[in-house]
Amino acid sequence: MEDGAAEDTNGKDGGREGRQRAKADFRFDDARLCFAFAGTLADRGTGTPFERLARPEDLSRWAVQSACTTAAPPCAEADLDHARHLREAIQRTGRALADAVPPSPADIALVNRAAAEPPSMPELAPDAATVRWHGDSIAAVLSMVARDLIALCASEHRSRVRLCGNPDCGVPFVDTSRAGARRWCSMKTCGALVKKRAYRARLQAPGDGA
Repeated sequence: MEDGAAEDTNGKDGGREGRQRAKADFRFDDARLCFAFAGTLADRGTGTPFERLARPEDLSRWAVQSACTTAAPPCAEADLDHARHLREAIQRTGRALADAVPPSPADIALVNRAAAEPPSMPELAPDAATVRWHGDSIAAVLSMVARDLIALCASEHRSRVRLCGNPDCGVPFVDTSRAGARRWCSMKTCGALVKKRAYRARLQAPGDGA
């Protein structure tokens, strides 16, 4: 899920409405929870990936912006290290689903261990209009992320997992389009970026004499 165009941003993406999204901002557009988490490492297809979970505070911020909890849980370096390992296990499992090959048993074991932790608990507001999540640890948030991947693997959508068509990205996504022809993790980011690159390439191509 990479950058490419100015766009409006909301609180969930960590931005102010109407501003250009920064590279470090998290991406949630059109993404399942588990693959939004995989997208916290950007530019996977390049030689210099960009780490959005650079500090423990970033992981706490992601926990809130992903709507997994309403209060930033405390996070230590060990939690961050564990989260990154889980993220890469999710990325590799998503790639395996996209390629229709068995995932690594070690990755599945890591996902299962994370999912075994008690998750955050939902609380419905009296007006039934909003939901708050309660969880006092980052482990509860990571459990929700792992459980989302497990739910995907147990669903009919497992055959709809694709890898983003932006070669610099490579983050998995679930293609729920009717035609099954979606190519990008998000049209707002990678789709817009690839189309912009193609447009510029056409402009720079040698003319046909017209």
